[in-house]
Amino acid sequence: VHELDNGESTPLRFLFNLSSIPDDELLSSAELRLYRHQIDEALADSLSDGHGLHRINVYEVLKPPQPGQLITQLLDTRLVHHNASRWESFDVSPAVLRWTRERLPNYGLAVEVLHLNQTPHHQGRHVRISRSLHQEPGEDWEQLRPLLVTFGHDGKGHPLTRRTKRSPKQRGRKRNRNCRRHA
Repeated sequence: VHELDNGESTPLRFLFNLSSIPDDELLSSAELRLYRHQIDEALADSLSDGHGLHRINVYEVLKPPQPGQLITQLLDTRLVHHNASRWESFDVSPAVLRWTRERLPNYGLAVEVLHLNQTPHHQGRHVRISRSLHQEPGEDWEQLRPLLVTFGHDGKGHPLTRRTKRSPKQRGRKRNRNCRRHA
């Protein structure tokens, strides 16, 4: 997330190459996955002031970007605490389906991280959406970078069919028969 001088954040735009998806692939959904890293100072601040919430907004970029402005449409949003390191998944299916099925131009996705208590000190630092100049030891950008995950069906397999259950063997009751084991 790029920060402006006044503490506001501007969305960061991502372009994902969709050319590896075959034309006959039937996409059912798509997710943008972002890694969220716990910040110890932010955690301490949130315990002292009772805050610690961020809002992560994911947008589809609708028009070619102009300097300083993005024309976007909100796809998904999430309110998160910055007290844990984990992956967050955002539904971006409407955008990816437009790009693949309807062949509309792909201008990318934009991600914005907003600190809800308006403290610019930790704004966006816990969400790994861009490579940091000062990488932490043991941190691998290739493992933490944003991912676009698509789910689909190539139409070549056969759907699984349910087998009918066999009915149990019908055993008649042995009425009036004595046990012959000991006879």
